[in-house]
Amino acid sequence: MNNLNITDLGAGYGKVTILKGITVSNVKPGEFVGLIGPNASGKSTLFKSIAGIIRPGTGTISLGDIDLVTAGRAQRSRRVAYMPQAYGCNAALSVFECILLALKQANRWRVSSDDLDRVADILAELELSHLADKGIALLSGGQAQMVAVAQTLVRQPDLVLLDEPTSALDLHHQLSILATVRRVMKKRGMIVIAALHDLNLAAQFCDRLVLLGSGAVLADGPPGKVLALSSIEETYRVKTTLEQTRRNTLYVDARLSA
Repeated sequence: MNNLNITDLGAGYGKVTILKGITVSNVKPGEFVGLIGPNASGKSTLFKSIAGIIRPGTGTISLGDIDLVTAGRAQRSRRVAYMPQAYGCNAALSVFECILLALKQANRWRVSSDDLDRVADILAELELSHLADKGIALLSGGQAQMVAVAQTLVRQPDLVLLDEPTSALDLHHQLSILATVRRVMKKRGMIVIAALHDLNLAAQFCDRLVLLGSGAVLADGPPGKVLALSSIEETYRVKTTLEQTRRNTLYVDARLSA
């Protein structure tokens, strides 16, 4: 199985250390992991380390039998897809062309009929087929973010990293994107790790939460366990109450500490 294991990871920028001893073990295919924590806790640095954008100073990252720290760019690109906070495309291109471009960046540039079918399939799966010929510059914020998700998923990776995929979106589009990602990744058996600021969205959609604070893992486990810990209040500097709704979902009621 292509389980993800991160062991004793240390990383940063130059002489500045951001991540210290990060260990996240046995993340299974089909598991949706929410990476939570306040600003500057190390979420984006962790994603960049896994995606190979920065090289960790210590530790290991393995995906199945592949060591992602030492893997070549082509090998890593086939297995891991990363959607950063700013994920754009040439404004002169259509939606179909943008997704095709994302697919070919991880493969040979020659376009095959299979490539065209894969783009058409992901558009259909994400219910974006009606936008295929529309220019990227003409999309709404929610549509553009969904196209970015399509660019990430079209490569059919084993591991998907989403850095704040719901940022700057209204509630409808936040729910729509996370529901769509969860449906597709469960169907395809992908691992998804998403950095999320909204703890209630994390509780609703994620199977597992990893709480980061000051570059270290403070908690790791099911949402009901992690969100009930005192470390949530300490890390976010708020008072919280974890409640269960009538729909049997979790709700985090947060307020500023006195």
